[in-house]
Amino acid sequence: MHRSRPVSLLAASLVFLFSAVGSAGAVTSMRTGFHDGGFSDRSRQTELLGEASGLGASVARVATGWAGIAATRPTSPMDPADPAYDWSATDASVRATVNAGLQPILSLTQAPAWAEGGGRPAGLRALPGSWRPDPASYGLFAVALARRYDGTYPDPLMPGRTLPRVRAYLPWNEPNLEAYLAPQWSRRNGRVVAEAPYHYRKLVREFGAGIHRSQPDALVAAGALAPFGDALPGGRRTPPARFLRDMLCLSPRFRRVACGSYGSPRFDVLSHHPYSVGGPFREALNPDDVSVPDLAAKLVKPLRAAERLGVLGPPRRRRIWVTEISWDSRPADPDGVPERRHADWLAQALYVLARQGVDTVTWFQVRDSPPGPGRNYGVTSQSGVLLRSGRPKFAATAFRFPLVAVRPAGRTTVWALAPTSGPLVVERRTKRGWTAVLRRSSVRRGTIVQRRFTGLRRGTVLRARAGGLRSLSVRVSSGR
Repeated sequence: MHRSRPVSLLAASLVFLFSAVGSAGAVTSMRTGFHDGGFSDRSRQTELLGEASGLGASVARVATGWAGIAATRPTSPMDPADPAYDWSATDASVRATVNAGLQPILSLTQAPAWAEGGGRPAGLRALPGSWRPDPASYGLFAVALARRYDGTYPDPLMPGRTLPRVRAYLPWNEPNLEAYLAPQWSRRNGRVVAEAPYHYRKLVREFGAGIHRSQPDALVAAGALAPFGDALPGGRRTPPARFLRDMLCLSPRFRRVACGSYGSPRFDVLSHHPYSVGGPFREALNPDDVSVPDLAAKLVKPLRAAERLGVLGPPRRRRIWVTEISWDSRPADPDGVPERRHADWLAQALYVLARQGVDTVTWFQVRDSPPGPGRNYGVTSQSGVLLRSGRPKFAATAFRFPLVAVRPAGRTTVWALAPTSGPLVVERRTKRGWTAVLRRSSVRRGTIVQRRFTGLRRGTVLRARAGGLRSLSVRVSSGR
């Protein structure tokens, strides 16, 4: 969900990204990265991925298409060497990502024409490859996909070397939107009934089983849900909280309900795209929409209920990721939020998400997109932390070294994400200069440092320093 309006070191990274996280509630570490369409563009990917790495990213969500790899139906679909497969573009993206020191999260969507269901209506406003994609074929393709990127497969362009390993896979994109998965609803016996959540459940079951068949310890991140839906059944968007409950076969009160013999979906991570109308402390207006502060109550809670009830197989704890989030800034979008507020919202979003158990966030995008027609930049996105020219916005500093200070009532919480390993200090501005209020003699990169204070009142100015880097100065705010 790319919006053009405000409404709208590698080894260390691997150790964190693919290890189990702590128990309930807030996380103690977080990894950040980017999602950018340019990561799949061979003319731009090396430059963009290098910029992402230089900004302190450790992960990159890289989009690729099932249809682009398997335009012709393979004879041996589980064999990555089947001549029908064309892996060249995906190989290039994976190589470039790993060469930049980033760990790829490979995002797969868009079925080839031969794997779509029959009876696609003429004039359907959905992307190619979205109409009832075949779950069984998707699962067989997943076996070949994970075999090719298991770290042992020969690199066809580099004799004697192997292709890099990909350890995280994201099946489909925003399946609660008709644009990506259709139909969202069907008519049965004169009634409008949900279809997409159950179809997606089958897609995830088959894809997850295929990935784990080739790489048992790889991560499958299901969901990637869009934040908003239509209030009434029968529309082109299903609200994400309802979509997840239906996918997990849960009632609105998170009790198990019958939903057919679809089997347990196979995934290790739940992902969401919590775009927000307003800032990161503002909840979604509709009860089943999910913006930044809504994840714990509307998505994590039903997920934990499904785990306890055995809906997802043997009980185990899934991780929570946000694989797309942003706001547009002014400049460049004349309707975006002011550049400094854009930076503050980025840091505050990381804080609010971490408190709800999110341990990995990929921001959309590195650089602003080229402008579209009209004063409002058409449908392009101006949400990068760099302007189109490459000039850093305030958000570039906020991304690399986020610092948040909020005092909703009573006490002030100071929260920072360590940009590097070593000592970290948070300082308060006084009439005599800067005075330390919080010190850590040694923290690891990606560690969350936080403390609650009674004496830091609203309006107090703080900054943080670590490893020669300095955060933006921030004022203690109400956190609203």
